[in-house]
Amino acid sequence: MAKHTYYIKGMHCASCEVLIEKELLAIPGVTFADASLTDGLVNVEYEKEKISVEHLNKKFKNYGYSFSEHAFKKEKQSGIWKILAGAFVAIAAFLAITKLGLSSLINVSSESSLPAFFVFGLIAGISSCAALTGGLVLSLSKQWIEDYGKNGGLIEKSKPHLLFNLGRIVSFSLLGFLLGFLGEKFKISPAITSVLVLLISGVMLVLALQMIGFRAFDKFRFTLPKRFSGRLIKNQRSNAAEPFIIGFLTFLLPCGFTVAAEGLAILSGNSLSGLLIMLFFSLGTMIPLLLIGFSSTKFLSNQKLSEKFLKVAGILIIFFVAYNINFQFGISRFIPERRAFGNQISDSRSENETLPANVQIIKAVYTEKSDIQPDSFEVKVGQPVRFEVNVQDEGYGCMSTIMISGLWRKPLALRKGSTLVMEFTPRSVGTYQITCAMGVPRGTLKVVK
Repeated sequence: MAKHTYYIKGMHCASCEVLIEKELLAIPGVTFADASLTDGLVNVEYEKEKISVEHLNKKFKNYGYSFSEHAFKKEKQSGIWKILAGAFVAIAAFLAITKLGLSSLINVSSESSLPAFFVFGLIAGISSCAALTGGLVLSLSKQWIEDYGKNGGLIEKSKPHLLFNLGRIVSFSLLGFLLGFLGEKFKISPAITSVLVLLISGVMLVLALQMIGFRAFDKFRFTLPKRFSGRLIKNQRSNAAEPFIIGFLTFLLPCGFTVAAEGLAILSGNSLSGLLIMLFFSLGTMIPLLLIGFSSTKFLSNQKLSEKFLKVAGILIIFFVAYNINFQFGISRFIPERRAFGNQISDSRSENETLPANVQIIKAVYTEKSDIQPDSFEVKVGQPVRFEVNVQDEGYGCMSTIMISGLWRKPLALRKGSTLVMEFTPRSVGTYQITCAMGVPRGTLKVVK
């Protein structure tokens, strides 16, 4: 029994290892093959003659791999500016969507129609759910391609994403049934929520660094043993339970839209109504999440595009990790803020300072249990408004900020013991949504003549 080491150029993910090993073991006389993405090589044991490099290069030409007796020289990263530009465009589009306040177009309540909850879920899927759950899908796509193999059509490779969303739909429906039955608030404690965010963010960050190409993190790869993954590629079969279970557990993830939908399911006071509210909400979120999953599957299955897509996706995931941590723990609140221009201010007036005679003062109290109370107000157009929020509990996650779309566009952090002040002059009649920074409705302000 003889051994030999070949150096390989072109590997970029763990499925490359399995594919190379599978093809080598199909060669008569080869008894063992162990490829390493980290080291860029494969160790081969054989009984007969050593396989020539020329034969291997010919055999693996269509796969995009090159073999050599000696280590390849490190090549300069090509297309780095295109990768950065692609990531920048995607991040800019995401931020633009979250700033549009799309959710303010839908004023959902426990008595809203089911299509309204579907649209509410659709909006969630392209904003906060895209950042947290979508980021998780993006980071797991690479692993699912490896587990399910690169053979087969797009539908076959998309099965884990379908199973993931099926798990979400089942768990959200069951949760809605339970919330409607209990008729009281059911939520995870802030401490558990924080731990979940940190754990998920840590996994996403490791996967992102692997995608970008930091080989030091390859030792932390989340993948099946090769004896199982090799079988998956050979038989094109997969473990349906894993993506389904991951999707099922996403109801635990802290998303402001999800919390709002859960609260409305409770207020419905009926098991069937609660189930339908959460069912239609999850169906709405499914469309953007499937688009994220299908696009990642398509790009990762293309040998020429796969490496660049991985790097763009890695940069996006790092951004999503930072974005989610900021919204969960309010890191940005420690950054010194400039005083807003015009009549928008973020600090309260001195107690001795006299307010204008015609100012309209409206007040609310924020608590973790009831959010802001009261949650509906009426003011007159053209008259200055002073909106005071007495914060009695610390805000958490997406719901840790407050703003008024169209009147007060700068989110203010809900810090326990503070009184937030928003001063503005409404210029046109209409109903404006009081929301969090992600656009989740939490009240209304009606402007009349």
